[in-house]
Amino acid sequence: MGPLGAFFRAKLRMARHSVASVRRESKLKVAVVSIATVLLWVGAYGAFHAGFHWLQHIDVGVSNDIMNIGEIVMLRLLSVFALALFLMLIFSNILISFSTLYRAQETSYLLQTPLSHRELFLGRFAECVVFSSWASAFLGSPLILAYGRITGAPLAFYFAALAVYIPFVTVPAALGAIFTISLVRVYPRLPRGALAVAAALLAAGLAFYLRDTFNTARMAEDTYFQSKALSAFGAISTQTQSPWLPSHWAAQSLILVSRGQYADGLFYILLLLSNALLIVWLASELAQRMYYPGWASLAGRERKRLRWFTFGVLGHTERLMAWAPQPARALIVKDIKLFWREPAQWLQFIIFFGIMAVYIAGLRNQEVPGAPYYRSWIACMNIGACTLILATLTSRFVFPLVSLEGRRFWVLGLAPITFRQVVRQKFWLSVATTSAFTIGLIVLSCIRLGVEPLVFFLAVYSIIITNFALSGLAVGLGSLFPNFQEDNPARIVSGMGGTLNFLLSMGYIALVVGAQTVIIQWRVLERFTHPGSFRWALTGVLVFITVLSAVCAIAPLRLGLMHLDRAEF
Repeated sequence: MGPLGAFFRAKLRMARHSVASVRRESKLKVAVVSIATVLLWVGAYGAFHAGFHWLQHIDVGVSNDIMNIGEIVMLRLLSVFALALFLMLIFSNILISFSTLYRAQETSYLLQTPLSHRELFLGRFAECVVFSSWASAFLGSPLILAYGRITGAPLAFYFAALAVYIPFVTVPAALGAIFTISLVRVYPRLPRGALAVAAALLAAGLAFYLRDTFNTARMAEDTYFQSKALSAFGAISTQTQSPWLPSHWAAQSLILVSRGQYADGLFYILLLLSNALLIVWLASELAQRMYYPGWASLAGRERKRLRWFTFGVLGHTERLMAWAPQPARALIVKDIKLFWREPAQWLQFIIFFGIMAVYIAGLRNQEVPGAPYYRSWIACMNIGACTLILATLTSRFVFPLVSLEGRRFWVLGLAPITFRQVVRQKFWLSVATTSAFTIGLIVLSCIRLGVEPLVFFLAVYSIIITNFALSGLAVGLGSLFPNFQEDNPARIVSGMGGTLNFLLSMGYIALVVGAQTVIIQWRVLERFTHPGSFRWALTGVLVFITVLSAVCAIAPLRLGLMHLDRAEF
């Protein structure tokens, strides 16, 4: 067995031990996570199945004839989903590969083993693929199964989906690794100002490009689709049909196999597989030449005394936080400095800024057929999109806060500060930070959409209480399921506690957004026969989401505090 084989064998043994350690966890904890996982998967399958079933019955008038375009829409949706997943995997792999290849503590040890730099990269690269793609496999499997059931696809379709998935997620992982290795090799030689300007220009260019692509003002230009909504969908989905995109190859292979065209489907599968192997080979060759020099240069730079951190913005952080009482002020300053000094963290934050900018740029107040029914649906979906962005922020950045204290957490136990103060500080820091972005996001999006005052009030109120609920959920579960042995936030989030936080956040958002959608749609459809009945129903919805948010914010915090008070460090 070679060094690389020994590496994979050790990682497999560690994975088996991690799975076996679940037996030592609380049975209630395991049961809650398992039930929540199953319910989320079943719910996603039911939603996709119902959506595809509805799409099958879409009839559109074309030249005085009625045409069913359900199949066309489903095919385009599959391509759009594949492209969106491909782009998200590229971004996530850039961040995960940086943490795994350069920031993990075991990297310095592995560099001293008989592993060559190419073998070390391949071993760590396999970990990146697993960490970045497990969520897409969990959420994508119900979509593929629902599509296959609705279209009556043969059994080969499901085997083709398995054959496509591994090379499909490998391509963005390799592209992300190539970008990361190249950036780290060049990064120490570039000033931060140049990097910030380059990132800003790249984000601005992407925002303007996507704004033009998703511009709703061009909805009526398509002569094939008669409604503006379908016209816009046709214009957008056309962008995903490029033969140069791996996402197009993956979608085409599944579509062809579902139709029984096995030879053509196999061609696209092999095309995707060959390109995946080629890109992985290129990444390994690049790692052989640039991985260690980049790691050494980055490690050497971190040991330099940088005046920027002393006299720049971070040097004045404590003065800017003079309004906060001690010892909360010291903890806030520490968290801010640690966040800024970790490139993997603020790079992800920049990406979230870019996503929000693109989202706002793509919104526009347009009159559509069937208003105000369709406008109310768009307003409800906007609330759902903003709350999902908030859930992503809390799951990725807030949940690992307690665990990132690491093996030094026992120092807090000896300091003149209680665990209650620590948890409260992280909770209020999360609420203040996420509120600054998400409240502005919902206000701008509602203004761009031109929603009515009632919907505007519901949207802003839901975001405010959701900030408290999701922050309490993330901080509380992060305290209840801490992992002080891990310094990689991606691995912390991928654990049992992070999975439970994600599932409960999705369930909470579904209840909050669902309650508001019901009350808004019933009002638009004039289901309330008496004027006072709507006010009572609205009051009931507000009370329900307020009580639910209070429970989600307070209960996890109390459980987390009880666990920290009883833990031994």
